[in-house]
Amino acid sequence: MRKIYTTLLIIVFITVCRQAVAQPISAGYDSLKRLLPLQNSDRDRLHIFQQLVDADPTFSQHEPHNIDSLLQLNGKLHLIDAYPYQLLQKAWQYDSSGQTRQALNTTELAVYAFDKQHKQLNALLFNMRLYFNTLNDQDARLKFYQRQLEYYQVNGPVENTAPCYHGIAGYYYYKALYNLAITNYLRDAEIYRKFNPRFYYNAMSVVATYYVLWGNYERALYYQQNILKPLIGKWGKGNYNNLVTVYWSTMCQIDEHYHHYEKAMYDVNQAIRMYVDQKSNTGINGVVLVQKAILLLEMGRGQQALPVLMKAKFITDSAKYPLFTTQGPLEVDYGLYLYYHSIGQNDKAATYLQTASLKAANEHANRLLLRYFKASGEFYESLHKPDVALQFGHRYSNLLDSLNQENAKFNIAQFEIDQKERQQRQSINQLKQEKALQDYEINRRNTLLWASLVVLLLISGLSVFIYRQFRANKKILLSLRKTQRQLIMSEKMASLGELTAGIAHEIQNPLNFVNNFSEVSTELTKELKEELASGNTADAIAITDDLEKNLEKINHHGKRADFIVKGMLQHSRTNTGEKQPTDINVLADEFLKLSYHGLRAKDNSFNAEMITNFGTNLPKIEVVQQDIGRVLLNLFNNAFYAVKQKAKTVGPAYRPEVTVTTSNENGQLTITVKDNGIGIPDVIKEKIMQPFFTTKPTGEGTGLGLSLTYDMVVKGHGGNIQVNSKEGEGSEFIIKLPVN
Repeated sequence: MRKIYTTLLIIVFITVCRQAVAQPISAGYDSLKRLLPLQNSDRDRLHIFQQLVDADPTFSQHEPHNIDSLLQLNGKLHLIDAYPYQLLQKAWQYDSSGQTRQALNTTELAVYAFDKQHKQLNALLFNMRLYFNTLNDQDARLKFYQRQLEYYQVNGPVENTAPCYHGIAGYYYYKALYNLAITNYLRDAEIYRKFNPRFYYNAMSVVATYYVLWGNYERALYYQQNILKPLIGKWGKGNYNNLVTVYWSTMCQIDEHYHHYEKAMYDVNQAIRMYVDQKSNTGINGVVLVQKAILLLEMGRGQQALPVLMKAKFITDSAKYPLFTTQGPLEVDYGLYLYYHSIGQNDKAATYLQTASLKAANEHANRLLLRYFKASGEFYESLHKPDVALQFGHRYSNLLDSLNQENAKFNIAQFEIDQKERQQRQSINQLKQEKALQDYEINRRNTLLWASLVVLLLISGLSVFIYRQFRANKKILLSLRKTQRQLIMSEKMASLGELTAGIAHEIQNPLNFVNNFSEVSTELTKELKEELASGNTADAIAITDDLEKNLEKINHHGKRADFIVKGMLQHSRTNTGEKQPTDINVLADEFLKLSYHGLRAKDNSFNAEMITNFGTNLPKIEVVQQDIGRVLLNLFNNAFYAVKQKAKTVGPAYRPEVTVTTSNENGQLTITVKDNGIGIPDVIKEKIMQPFFTTKPTGEGTGLGLSLTYDMVVKGHGGNIQVNSKEGEGSEFIIKLPVN
């Protein structure tokens, strides 16, 4: 018996050891490297190499031999799917030869291959943002991480959503949209908090830093003091050096804001002590050194600032760092401008300020470019060169206007919209799952009933049981009908959300113009007073001309906003569901624009040509405006979706078109919606009006849009709907409504 127990203990010990080796990367990259020489079998070495590659999939530790060893061992053992790792190897080869775009595309293919295995890809997804930064392609970054986020929210694993939030937050940081950046970093931190403390603290340190950039120093101080400071002692000098440096660097900016300069100098010296002296050529090294130099200049210690700036310049030039890095902006040229301006060497100061502006423009770092344009205006104003200063003032205003226009879509409470859409999708998916479970339960119970009927021939006592089963089935059917009604309501709410996005997009632009021109006019009024006071009538007249133009623009855009609001009020004047005389041309034109702008609010890269052939002298017909409006919105949304999908697969010569035609024929008013999109295959034409049938991916459609459209046209208004389509060429929906 003792021998048996001893043997069992040995087996259990070996099994536990093997499981410990096969654990994911939580043990840490360095710990895995120490474990590698201790493995005695190729199988165990393969598991270690796999974990090393998973921990560092883009080879930031510059050890691509790990994946070579992994693939060689798997070539003999065939224990894992090698295809995604082969893609990572190919991506490394592209990256090492400077072909960053090919490296990114190949890495994305590896991600899709890993997704089929339901694999946790935290490190890979996190490091991929560096490819997008190198390519300076932030729009592609946003699309990739949003697409992956939606996939992992439905399919898991939930850990993969954290780096997706991180990547999305970085996009908004580059756009200087700190509200959305901080929101997504907090989502990122909430997920990391449950399984990766280091990345949780990293996200929190970034939140504190962005609150500083956003100007909310109280919130930044809150995160620094209540979340990060208590852990300083635990971080020590291990893998958290970077976080400690960010902590002290952010504290420096907070103390500098409150004019606690000596405390700020202590903070920045702490950052240097923790990190800079140990790694002399890192990006964060240069960021902290520039921060110290600018602080010295503010304290009037310019001679001490110059050697610090020159050291930061040496680091930046030798490593060829860009102006905008993931650790923060490397504003060496701006710091040198401040130094030479402070000692009166304005020629050198102008050169460095111009260099800083050029770098910011080349890297599309608009937040820094705004700062440099403003500094240039103040610089040339101090040199008594008002013409040059005015030029930079105009550049500042024009860039600010363009940024406001570009980012206007993000001003529509984006966090709340995202949250509502996510809740709605989750609710729809949950209802679909409940319906599937109920269908399964009905089928199972019906099978049981038939079996009971057979047994009833032999055992009459089962009649009571069968009666109860029928009653249970009746309850389930009632519950199923309730679920279907909830799905229909969800579809209606989804249409309402798209309509709201279109209206918000329409009214936001004129309001932005009114605000911007009002601010510029206020500044011109101040300048006019100064010119009149100094007797410069010629300049004063020029300023009044500018004021007159601005007021004309304010009046124009104000009337435009007023027109949109009146149109919205006219549309929502009644909400009784009663039929009323309606101009179909006006209704179709309104919902065509709202559908297009609603889609553009989600994807501003999408464009399509809208063609209207409205019949003249059409009679007003009695319809429920809300219902026919929803019918048109469904058809327009489907048409734009079809041309958008086709645009993804054909060449640039393709021109997406959606055409709307109205006419009065034989006592019926005809509305035709035609597109040149992907068309409808013949095999599914008969199914498209059925409830819950959809060809869209999971989460993008409920399958109720055309079903509701059919009910509203045929049952609600006594009309009919006809579909003509050819796969690959486009579709045509024809609605006919009785005039009387």
